[in-house]
Amino acid sequence: MTRWCIPLALAALAACATSASAHISVSPEQAVLRESTEFTITVPAEGGLTTNAVRVFFPSQVSVYAVADAPGWTTRVLKKPDGRLRGAEWTGGLIPPNQYATFTVLGTPFEEGTSVWRSEQGLTNGKTKKWTGAPETGDEAAPETGPDAPGPAWAVQVVATPTAAGGGGSSGGAVWLGVVGIALGVLALVGVGLVWSSRPAELPPDGPEDGPGR
Repeated sequence: MTRWCIPLALAALAACATSASAHISVSPEQAVLRESTEFTITVPAEGGLTTNAVRVFFPSQVSVYAVADAPGWTTRVLKKPDGRLRGAEWTGGLIPPNQYATFTVLGTPFEEGTSVWRSEQGLTNGKTKKWTGAPETGDEAAPETGPDAPGPAWAVQVVATPTAAGGGGSSGGAVWLGVVGIALGVLALVGVGLVWSSRPAELPPDGPEDGPGR
C-alpha cells in the first residue's frame, strides 16, 4: 500500500504548493480599520524566470505612508499629484528561479471591505508579468496564466474588528492548510503500512500456561 500511495500524495502536495506559491501575495490577509499595519509583499520567481523589478500599486482604501528599503534593491516611491503615495517600485535586484523576496510598507486602512493590491513583476527576458486581474475568491485557485497574460491581484479584507478566522480575499491560507492535511495523511498511511508489514502472523503465548496442553 505504501509503495503507491506516497507518490500520489506527494504529487498532490506539489500541485497545491505550486498553486499557492505562484502569485505575488500580501499579508496579513486581514487588516483592522484605522489601525496602522505593516504589509508584507511576497514575490516568488515567476515561471522559472528571473525577476528584476517589482511594482506595487496601493489600494484606495489603504493610506500607505512609509515604504521600506529592501537590501540589494533600489526603492522608488510613486506619488499622486497631491503628494500622497500611490505605489512603490523596487529595481536593481534579482529573484532567481525557485527563490522569492519580500518588501514591506506601512499603511492604515480607512475603509471597510476588500482592498485590492495590484502589482507588476519585471522579468529578465524583457517581459512584465501583471498581477492586475480579479482576485481569487473562496478556496478555488485561479488557473496559471504564464508570464504573458495578467494573473489575479491579491486582496486584503479590511474589517472593523479582528476575527479569529482572518478571512483574506485570496485563498493562499486555505491552500496551505490543505497542504498540511495532505502531508499528515501521508504520514498516517506510512505508519499504518509499517505496522501491518511488521505484524506477526500469530501472536505468541503470554506465558507457559497459555501453551498447548493447558
